[in-house]
Amino acid sequence: MSNKSYGLDDSGRYWLRGNDHKKIVLKGINIPLVDDWDFPASRPYGKLEELAKTGANCVRIQWYAQYPAASRPPYATADLDRVLEKCRTSRLVPIVELHDCTCKEDPELVNSELMSWWTRPDVLGMLKRHERYLIINLANELGWYRWQNWSPAALDKFKVAYKKAITSIRSKGLRMPIMIDAPDCGSSVNAFLSAGQELIDHDPLHSILLSAHAYWGDDYDGSADVNLAIGAKLPIVLGEIANKQFANDNECFYGLDGTNLDNPPRTEFRYQNLLINLTQREVGWLAWAWYKDNCEHRRMTPDGNYTGAIDGSPTGLTPYGSDILHQGTYGLRLGYFKPQKLDTLPGAPPV
Repeated sequence: MSNKSYGLDDSGRYWLRGNDHKKIVLKGINIPLVDDWDFPASRPYGKLEELAKTGANCVRIQWYAQYPAASRPPYATADLDRVLEKCRTSRLVPIVELHDCTCKEDPELVNSELMSWWTRPDVLGMLKRHERYLIINLANELGWYRWQNWSPAALDKFKVAYKKAITSIRSKGLRMPIMIDAPDCGSSVNAFLSAGQELIDHDPLHSILLSAHAYWGDDYDGSADVNLAIGAKLPIVLGEIANKQFANDNECFYGLDGTNLDNPPRTEFRYQNLLINLTQREVGWLAWAWYKDNCEHRRMTPDGNYTGAIDGSPTGLTPYGSDILHQGTYGLRLGYFKPQKLDTLPGAPPV
């Protein structure tokens, strides 16, 4: 493929560092950066420096073109620029995602509402400075498909919207991999079995990551569809994996971790089983979330701080955070299959 100098290999599953073709499976953590209102005034990197101690090799960074609460203290593109440089020096592959249209029905919002941010001159300058080690996730969890009764028309609308978005990004000269979330709050990985290859083929660089979010406790369990996507050699990554799932106005409604708190999942899905499968299949994943989150049990840390202790001393992790970092098979810090980190990310960005 034409993007091998920085980005993904032909399978879309591995990250390549420079021209040495060192394969790295993306394994990391989501950080709801802009939901932390102490960023950037008193915490210029949010809690990124704490997250960097975990062994993760990538981080998915929440950003808003326009934050939904007017009372939130101001932040600017320069603040994100600074965070991306900290990712580089911390050897974390950054994934920037726009959160403004989360779970909304119409996928065309990626173009009508979000593309003006991605292609704004100051944002373009920032993206080009960091593009050698950056992934851009155009819209968090946008579009409905399963929630429209698996409508072919809804899937077509999803494809048309994202093809237009891919064209807009590439027309600006941006070469980094593009991540596309599945519809239905990211959960319907099934959509990629029909639409995924078409989206990849539309990109002249063929540098697309297809991201599913494993909130599978209600009416759908995507585990089997993940296996089908892997079998079809689609570039699948699980962009969000969590222990709790929102439903019925309760952020922690379904327990996806075997605790059944607050309620057992209707599907019997457990995130731990998925992580073992992904580890065996060398498929990337990112845990939601480091800090902060509206479901306290879904935070990996209560306050974003992590001591890094592995000798039995307090770590600052929640039970969920401890599992994500310390579980013997998939743990990011102590697991047998813990992630490889890139020795370096490509040099300091040009001014």
